[in-house]
Amino acid sequence: MKRIIFGVVALIFGYFVFVFLVSGYAKWFFSGMYKIEFANIEQKMDKDGVFHVHEIITFEMKEPFRGVYREVPQSRAVNIENVKLWIENFEGEWVEFLEKNSKGFKARVWISKAPISPEKMKRVVLHVKYDAKYVYEKGKDVSQVFRKFWGEDWNSPVENLVARFIFPKNVRLLKVYSHPKLNVQKKGNEYIFSAKNIPPNTFLEARFLMEKIPVKYQYENPMLTLKSAEEIENDFTKKYVFSIFLPPITFAVVVVLLFLVFNFFGKEKKVSYQGVYEREIPYPDTPDIVNAIVINQLGKIDENGINAVIMDLYRKGFLNLDKKGYIEVLEKEGNLNSTEGYFYQFLKKYSRDGIFSFSDLKKALSRDKKLAKEFLDDFKVYKTLVLDEARSRNYLSVKGTYISYVIGITSVIASFLYFLVFFKQNFLYQFIFSGLLFLAGGITFILPRDVFGSWSKEGREYYLKWINFMKFLEDYLALSMYPPESVILWEDYLVYATALGIADKVEKHLKKVAPKEFEESRLYYYPYMGFGRQFVVMSTVATSAVSASSSNTFSGGAGGVGGGSGGGGGGAF
Repeated sequence: MKRIIFGVVALIFGYFVFVFLVSGYAKWFFSGMYKIEFANIEQKMDKDGVFHVHEIITFEMKEPFRGVYREVPQSRAVNIENVKLWIENFEGEWVEFLEKNSKGFKARVWISKAPISPEKMKRVVLHVKYDAKYVYEKGKDVSQVFRKFWGEDWNSPVENLVARFIFPKNVRLLKVYSHPKLNVQKKGNEYIFSAKNIPPNTFLEARFLMEKIPVKYQYENPMLTLKSAEEIENDFTKKYVFSIFLPPITFAVVVVLLFLVFNFFGKEKKVSYQGVYEREIPYPDTPDIVNAIVINQLGKIDENGINAVIMDLYRKGFLNLDKKGYIEVLEKEGNLNSTEGYFYQFLKKYSRDGIFSFSDLKKALSRDKKLAKEFLDDFKVYKTLVLDEARSRNYLSVKGTYISYVIGITSVIASFLYFLVFFKQNFLYQFIFSGLLFLAGGITFILPRDVFGSWSKEGREYYLKWINFMKFLEDYLALSMYPPESVILWEDYLVYATALGIADKVEKHLKKVAPKEFEESRLYYYPYMGFGRQFVVMSTVATSAVSASSSNTFSGGAGGVGGGSGGGGGGAF
C-alpha cells in the first residue's frame, strides 16, 4: 500500500511539473520580474473608423526593476499614431522609444536609472494610449474588426483582464467571436470581455463581423467574405468543442476499458485454502524466487531479493562478510539451486583473490568499457534466470496486465497531447481532465500486476501462504507465542523476511522474542541491507561507462485564429 501511495504522489508531482513547464509558469516563476494583477483595455471606434486605444496595466513587481515596457508589433494593415505612455501617480518618468514607426512601436518607460526594490514600489500602473487606423476592414460582402487585445509576448500570467470594445451607433454587428472563448457582455454597441488567470504567453482576441458602412480609414480587403470568416470560426469552434468533450470522453473510455480488462483477466480463481497465518516457511524455494513471485509478481528481482540471496549464501557457508562491506567468496562444494548457484559463480568471477569489493569493482567498471558490458550481461543473465524460473511455474497470468499497460500508455500520451493542444483554450478544465487521464494511465504501472492479471489456483495458494507467513512475521504477539525452535529456523525466518521486504521489523521482533538465540546466529552482525543497493549502484556505473564510450507580411483574407491586429507584449526591466 505504501508503494501505491508513494507512486500516486509521484504521479501527481510529475504531472504538476509537466504543467508547470509547458504552460510557461516555470519560466515566469523562476525568472519573471513581475506579475500582471489587472489589465483594463478599452478600444473605442469613432465615426471615421479610428480606434482610440487606452490600456491600463497593473504590474506587481517581484524583483528590483528600473521601469516597464510595452511593445505593439506590426499587424495586418493597421497604422498607429499618437502613442503616449506614462506611469499613474508618478512624476519623473521618461519614455524611450526603441522602435517607432507607423506600423508599431517598442517603448521603455523609465522610472529610475538605479534598480528599485519591490519593497519600495510594489505596484506600477502603466497607461498606454494610441490611435489605430485601418483596423476596420471592408470585404466583399461583410466588414470586420479583428483585434488581438492581449498578446502572446507577455511572459507573466494575468490575474484579471477586462477588454471593452465600443462601436458607433451606426455600426450594426452581425456576429462576435473570441479566441479563446471568453465571457462577453453586451451593452448596446459596447462589448465587454473578461478573463481570469490567463497563463503566460497566451493571446486573447476578438473578431467582430458587421454590415459594411463607409468610413474614412478603412482597409479594402477583397479576400474577406462572410463565408471565409465563418469557415475559420467554425474550425475554431470545432476545436473548442473537441477541447471540451474529448478529454472527459477519453477518460471515460479508459476507465471502461480498464474495468473490462479487470473483469475478463483480473478476477481471481477461488481456492480452498483459508489460512490466517503460516507459522512455518510455506515452500522450500530460494529467497530470490520468492521475491520475484510474491513481491514483484514476475516483474523483476529487487534489492531485497539480492540481499536475501547473499544472506542465504552466507548462512550456508559459501560467503563470509566483512563489516567494511567486503564479501569473501569461499571455495565450497555443495548443491545450490540454479539461481543461487549462478549468483555464487557470478560473485566468484568478479572477486579478486577471493574478495568481492564493491568499491574496487566500481572503479574498474568506470574505467573499462569491456568489463562494464560483461558485468551488465552477466548480471542480466542472473536476473533473467530468476524470472524464467518464476515464470515457468505458470502461477500468474499477466496478459491482462500488459493490456492495461497499453491502455495506460495511451491514456498518458492523450493527457499530454490534450493539455499541449488545448490548455490555452481553457486552462483549468484541461488541467483537471488531462490530470485525470494522466493518473488513470500512470496508476496501471503502480498497481500490483495481479490487479489486471490473475493467479492460477496453485499460484493463488502459493501467494496467499507467503503473504500469511509475512503477516505472522510482522505480528509480534503471534511470533512471541510461536517462536522458532532453533537458531537455524531463526536464520531462515530472517532470510525470507529480507526477501519479503520486512527484514527491519522482523529483526526487531526476533531480538525481543529470543535475544540470546539471535546473538548466537551467524546473521547477528550481518550488514545485509546495503548489498542490494550496491549492485544497483554498480549497474548504474557500468551502464554509464558503456553509454559514455558509445556516444562519445499581411496579404489579405479574413485572418486565422491568432492573426488579429494588435497584441504584442511588455514587461519590466
